[in-house]
Amino acid sequence: MKDLKVLMITTSHDQLGNTGEKTGIWLEELAGPYYQYLDKGATITIASPKGGSVPLDPKSELPEWQTEHTKRFNVDQDALALLKNTAKTADIEPSQFDILFFPGGHGPMWDLGDNAEVAQIVNAFDENDKPIGLVCHGVAALKGVQTKNGTPMVKGRRLTSFTNTEEEAVQLTDVVPFLLETELINDGAIYRKGDDWSEFVVEDGNLVTGQNPQSSVLAAQKTIALTLVS
Repeated sequence: MKDLKVLMITTSHDQLGNTGEKTGIWLEELAGPYYQYLDKGATITIASPKGGSVPLDPKSELPEWQTEHTKRFNVDQDALALLKNTAKTADIEPSQFDILFFPGGHGPMWDLGDNAEVAQIVNAFDENDKPIGLVCHGVAALKGVQTKNGTPMVKGRRLTSFTNTEEEAVQLTDVVPFLLETELINDGAIYRKGDDWSEFVVEDGNLVTGQNPQSSVLAAQKTIALTLVS
């Protein structure tokens, strides 16, 4: 396998609406894919809109949400250092990377969608048919991304994301700025979903989307597989 260069873009946002609670990246959605790439010998760059230190959703660090990946991440000094020193998305040169991946957590709902810098990176990967992986609320990064002819990038493409019923289950329907499933459908996406909290990934060309935290590892694996056939 060639020396893969992976760009992971995370949120810089740490406030859960006006609730006074903290949010950020959901740790498993970062750690699971991170080790799929690292263990294949990839060089990983983590970027965020503001750069520097990025927030982890404190709930994702609770014992009931720990996995083999999160436990490994929490004692991995190299990984922790990357989270404290992320690059700014404005400084990213997409041509230097082979795979683009967006972890979720509720933070992306506020700062990755309708983001011109993020859209420019997504378009650069898409136009060159490079793998783009997004999981859970990380799929919000596609909101506002348009093709050269001005149509939504998601129009006519098969994908998934955190579902409206999963949002209802965590009682944040009235907190998030928009419902991701609804927004994607309104933009013309061919939306697919599995059972709530089950592993479910949709692949459409170079676009790989995962529904929820349970889908993060498989989504990353599918982006790697795409590089093997390119």
